[in-house]
Amino acid sequence: LNSRAREKQQRYGKKKQQLPLKQKQKGECSTSMAKPNSNPNHSNGHVNRSRPYTTHVTFRLLCHASRVGAIIGKSGVLIKSLQEATGAKIRIVDAPPDSPDRVILVSAPSVTEDGELSTAQEALLKVFDRVLDVAAGTEVGDRVVSCRLLAETSQVGAVIGKAGKVVEKIRMDTGCKIRVLNEGLPAGTAPSDEIVEVS
Repeated sequence: LNSRAREKQQRYGKKKQQLPLKQKQKGECSTSMAKPNSNPNHSNGHVNRSRPYTTHVTFRLLCHASRVGAIIGKSGVLIKSLQEATGAKIRIVDAPPDSPDRVILVSAPSVTEDGELSTAQEALLKVFDRVLDVAAGTEVGDRVVSCRLLAETSQVGAVIGKAGKVVEKIRMDTGCKIRVLNEGLPAGTAPSDEIVEVS
């Protein structure tokens, strides 16, 4: 009996000595694991070059409510045609029936090559051309072309520049009048929004 008891004690002692060694090995493996990469272009530690990161920009163009229907077209045919021609997403923001203006959202990639307009800029110009075509059919005599864009206060500050130097240069280069308006904002705009009017 004494010999059997000694054998059990020896086996129990060996298991007890091996247990901390296994726990230590497990702990070493867990600390060597790599953290997941927060970059969406990385997958399992490898760079996914097939999905480059693209920045999108959204312009908010103000349009008189009476002209919105001619931009959308019957069953949305015209606005769909503009989207296909420009590759941009174009949407008319809902507004109360008595609102005089509507907001047209033009969203597209902002990637551009040297000296060329981005997809978003080209789409904005095409949408504005359509607005002018509609206006030309209803207005008589000489008219001043005016474009109104919604922008946040921080963006407006970048357009104006320090001591108004940036906006003054734009005026001289283009011959346009540029004003920043804080009144007459359409329904649904944020308190930080302002109107940049180019005429």
